[in-house]
Amino acid sequence: MILILLLIMFFSTAHADSVLNQLMEKLQKKYENLGTLKATFTQSYSSRRFSDRIQENGVVYLRKGGYMKWEYQKPEEKIFLSDGRYYLYYVAEDKQLIKAAMDPHSDQRSPALFLTGRGNFLKDFRAEWADPRPGSHLVKLTPLNPQPDFRYMIVDVDPVSGLILRLVVVDGYENRTEYAFQQIQENPPIPPNFFAFQPPPGTDVVYQETETQ
Repeated sequence: MILILLLIMFFSTAHADSVLNQLMEKLQKKYENLGTLKATFTQSYSSRRFSDRIQENGVVYLRKGGYMKWEYQKPEEKIFLSDGRYYLYYVAEDKQLIKAAMDPHSDQRSPALFLTGRGNFLKDFRAEWADPRPGSHLVKLTPLNPQPDFRYMIVDVDPVSGLILRLVVVDGYENRTEYAFQQIQENPPIPPNFFAFQPPPGTDVVYQETETQ
């Protein structure tokens, strides 16, 4: 009886590992070959120190090569943008634009940039089930090389399309930033110049230096 139970556990684990590997391969193939993406998103932030949960929503545009534009609509209008060379953060109410050069080393492993085809889900992470129950598609991804911005992330992967439906980024203090994506459009026409941003007249532009500069 014990031998039978051990055999069942062995084959169950082997099957779960096989399903995980197939899901990870589908995930990598999807974002490796995806040219552009558009989706609505809900972003929430929770801290272990504070009970309040901050929630925002808007529309995100992604293009392979490190291009992304997050247009926040509620509760306040702001833009977070990457043009492949710089990060730009603009808050309309503050009339301020913060511009920082991308770090060519650490930014390659930035969670958001993995959605634009940078990095490799298979080679850069150790993957394991975040929820081992049958039917779950939550995968915990721990970077093989420690990262300054996050400790691990959890992705909810659509088993059919390979798209990420939800992304949870957890930092070293167990603070969590969660992105839920809806109305996902694959490969809509988004030209590179869409990610160029010209602030309105009167905007205060602040240049932020990175640690490597």
